[in-house]
Amino acid sequence: MRGSFCFTGAEILKDEEFKRTPFCFENGVITPNGKINVDLSDFWILPGIIDLHGDGFEHHLNPRPSAPFDMQLGLQSAERELSVNGITTAYFAQAYSWEGGYKSPSYATRLLKSLYEHRQNFLTDIRVQIRYEILMSEHIDEIINLVKACNVSYLVYNNHIPVAQQLWKDFPERIENWAIKSSRTGSELIAVVDELSEGTPGIKKKLNGLYQQLKKFDITIGSHDDSTRGERSYFHSIGATICEFPTSIETAKHARSLGNSIIMGAPNVVRGGSQSGSIPATDLIKLGLCDALVSDYYYPALVNAVWTLRDSGLVKFEKAWALISSGPAKALNLKNKGKLDFGYCADFVILNPRRRLIEATFCKGLPSYMSGTFAATVLEKMQ
Repeated sequence: MRGSFCFTGAEILKDEEFKRTPFCFENGVITPNGKINVDLSDFWILPGIIDLHGDGFEHHLNPRPSAPFDMQLGLQSAERELSVNGITTAYFAQAYSWEGGYKSPSYATRLLKSLYEHRQNFLTDIRVQIRYEILMSEHIDEIINLVKACNVSYLVYNNHIPVAQQLWKDFPERIENWAIKSSRTGSELIAVVDELSEGTPGIKKKLNGLYQQLKKFDITIGSHDDSTRGERSYFHSIGATICEFPTSIETAKHARSLGNSIIMGAPNVVRGGSQSGSIPATDLIKLGLCDALVSDYYYPALVNAVWTLRDSGLVKFEKAWALISSGPAKALNLKNKGKLDFGYCADFVILNPRRRLIEATFCKGLPSYMSGTFAATVLEKMQ
């Protein structure tokens, strides 16, 4: 489907409002006119989904802890899942962690280099969010080298050390399961955790040094699971403009007062609460304290979260869709994405509202996924 197209008859979502107007694109960009007309009556055309934090790709690369697959094969499979779920821009949330296995520094380096080398082979715009465990200060130079070499545009401060230590006390079997992923015992893993925790007193000075180096790059910084006003204030002071998964309303309100973007998980919305026992995302959405929803660990949750919000009467469909399109684009300053405006990238989805199914996903004007009635309509037109 290379060329100049104009889709007519469909409901187009523009500026959080449905409009029945022609939708045209050419050479990967949305345009006022198109040469080949296709009637898409009864369909909706929506901005492509932008996922700022998803680790569902891990299941494609490592379907079992002891059964990793070829990285390129896994990435190709992950892209297929992204396209089926309407995701046109995806940030793979790759841990750079003491956890080991596919969250280790060596694995993260391999993945980032592989994606950087082969990203032109994907229709989907696949990028990386580095989830940096802040107590691994001996790796700061390596992090900077990765940011520079792989053009990384998003890094999140992460600290799961306190969580791991508490789990070891309360639910040691969960640490044992955690450790299996890196072929270690729970005792071996917690020994690494305890050793790293000894560096807590001096971490602020080292993190400030990291931030001063990151400021040299065009990179967005966030922090994960902030639980207090103090944590949010501190991470904000070292460049974190995104508050990812705050664990309390008070923290989210403080993030808003600082002008930070607030991100929550779409699975939290669909399931009616957090799987980890944290605050329900809908509590923040009701208060206007959520700017974007992300797939977290389950890509299908993004579209389903929009329908969940709409069906509950909490948010109109049009505004809910902004949480997975224009909202994420604004948070990461993606200037040509997230809207169906002239000059914007032709990243969009075709949705069958009767079936509530995405029937096509387009990235830069090319279909990464087609099915159902839409596919039949296009094939008939091409004959």
